[in-house]
Amino acid sequence: MNRREFLLSSLAAGLAANSVRGMSQRGSRSVLDSSRRILYVMADLTETNPARQRTLVDTLGSSGFNVLILSFIEASMAGGKLSLLYNDNAIQSFAPQFPALLAQLRSGFAARKRIQISIGGWGHTATFAAIRGVGVPAFVRQLTEEIIAPLGLDGIDIDLEPQHGGLENWMGVHRDYGKTIVDLTNEYKRVHPTHLVTHAPISPVAAEMYVKAVSVEGRKISLLEGTRTPQGNNVDWLNVQFYEGGVVVEGTIADYYRTQLAGPLSAKLDSFGIAQPLHFLTPTFEPQAKQPLKFCQQTIAAINQSCEDLQAGKLNGVALWDYLQVAPDIDDWSRGLEEALPG
Repeated sequence: MNRREFLLSSLAAGLAANSVRGMSQRGSRSVLDSSRRILYVMADLTETNPARQRTLVDTLGSSGFNVLILSFIEASMAGGKLSLLYNDNAIQSFAPQFPALLAQLRSGFAARKRIQISIGGWGHTATFAAIRGVGVPAFVRQLTEEIIAPLGLDGIDIDLEPQHGGLENWMGVHRDYGKTIVDLTNEYKRVHPTHLVTHAPISPVAAEMYVKAVSVEGRKISLLEGTRTPQGNNVDWLNVQFYEGGVVVEGTIADYYRTQLAGPLSAKLDSFGIAQPLHFLTPTFEPQAKQPLKFCQQTIAAINQSCEDLQAGKLNGVALWDYLQVAPDIDDWSRGLEEALPG
């Protein structure tokens, strides 16, 4: 069963329930833009045809999306050695101009973009087993040497998902590998203090495993408590999935934000170090999951209205899965999302 089939079947069975932020939680990074429009890009950038690769970079670069997340990095152990692949491709196998094209994509257009790479994805729990097996510091060193530095990337996105099953499997992998992603977040930030670290949970996982004080593997603290620092939080923001397994089946997304996410988080500044919860909680949508542009715009407005009395800030970011779903209308999407977010 693939990811979509599993998530839709789980839902049918009753699955319920800033650019970088204008100023980061740490308050030490420069302003990239007043809002962030985030686009997940799957294996498209592994295209080895130079002309098609150039066209893709031009399309992404001229759009208003200002944070691009390449997905996914996969890790595995073989013969005692850690192997890192990007969608089953070795970085060295890409066209030779790949790093230069990423550099052009980042800074060669009207608005600067930040480019992250996502670790994990559906069916790749083994990636986190490999990270735990080799040790987080060793993984971060190898990731930096083989991928982050050569490609000039701006950070990582951590997408811990199960191999199969329903919501309990999502919760289970976060209990099992919670300490691993906490340690990975903290170590990566130690090595790259100016880089981004984001996580991408589905909405029930965000509510139960991040916002609530649920213990994770080897720790009697929650994921956000584990990444807390005196200056804020080492997680820059959550890309909260509100499609498929993250669909809110009772009430609205705006109500869910108030009661399950922004509301509880706004009361826990001392524990989690999240000064503006709505800056921290970025809704992530999927167009083909019956979430067209108008739906996204209306949902952004509804979330801000629902939470306006919480002193939680306003949404300043929105994420989309994935590039291919918006490619024909990418300009309309990037403009429409920019207009929907507070300036």
